Amino acid sequence: MNDSRFLALVLLIALAYSWATMYGQQMKHLGVEQYAGRIQEHHDKTPRQSDFSLGLYGHRWIYAMELWADWARHLIALKPHKHRYFQRGFYALSLMQQAL
Repeated sequence: MNDSRFLALVLLIALAYSWATMYGQQMKHLGVEQYAGRIQEHHDKTPRQSDFSLGLYGHRWIYAMELWADWARHLIALKPHKHRYFQRGFYALSLMQQAL
C-alpha cells in the first residue's frame, strides 16, 4: 500500500512540475516574463529564473490580481500620468491568463 501511495505522490509532483514549466515557457514565448519574473540584467548571460519558477510566479500574479483587482484599480486612479504603464501591465496579465 505504501509503495502505491509513494508512486502516486511522485507522479503528482512530476505532473505539477511539468505543468508549471510548460506555463513558464509559454510566458517566455509571449514575452511577458519582464512583468511576471525577475528582470535579467544586461550583464547576465544566464537567466535569473527557470521556466518552472516563472510559471509558478505568473500563476500567483494572476491570482493576486483577481483577488485585489478593486484595490489595484483605486490605487491606479491616483496616478493618472502613469496610466500607459499600468495598461502595459494589464495587457501582460491578459496574455498570461490566455496562456492558462
